Amino acid sequence: MMTTYTENSSRHRSWRKPSAGRPMLFVLLLSIAALGVLGLLIAGPTLALPLSVATAVALICLVSVAWAVAGPRL
Repeated sequence: MMTTYTENSSRHRSWRKPSAGRPMLFVLLLSIAALGVLGLLIAGPTLALPLSVATAVALICLVSVAWAVAGPRL
């Protein structure tokens, strides 16, 4: 039978990253990105090509930032 010491387990737990980020911020940022994609799909044909591409790149960056800052930790 093994004995687990509380000071070792708490210290081990503090070294690991938390398994979840900030779920509310993650959902908010992804919702903004989803609305942006919806707007781009609706208004995209009337926009100039450079503006459409720049908007798509900005939305991809928003999703990347959302994942890096507030997303789940792997």
